[in-house]
Amino acid sequence: MQFKINLPDIKLLSKLILNDSLAKKLAQTEKSGEFIAKGIFPTGKYLIDLSEEEIDLVVDYLSDHFMAYGLDNDGEPNSLGIQLEALIDIFNRGATHSN
Repeated sequence: MQFKINLPDIKLLSKLILNDSLAKKLAQTEKSGEFIAKGIFPTGKYLIDLSEEEIDLVVDYLSDHFMAYGLDNDGEPNSLGIQLEALIDIFNRGATHSN
C-alpha cells in the first residue's frame, strides 16, 4: 500500500522506527525526493510503499510513542500527540482500505 507523507512526518517516523528494514525504507523515501504529480506538480509529499506487516509495525511504534510521550499531565494529547494521532489515522485508514 502506498502512502503520501510530508517531510516532517517522514523525519519523525525515521526517529521512532527501530526496525532496520523500515528505517532503510524511510531513508530511501526521503532521499528519493518529493512526489511530483503528473511529472510537473510538486506535492510536498513523499511516497512510501509498505506491506500490511510494515503498516502494523509502524502503527505499533506510533501508538507506543503516543502513550509514552504524546499526552499532557491531564491526559490530553500534546502537540506531538496530535501529530502521532494524525499519522496513526493515515496508516490505519490505509490498512482498512487494503482489506
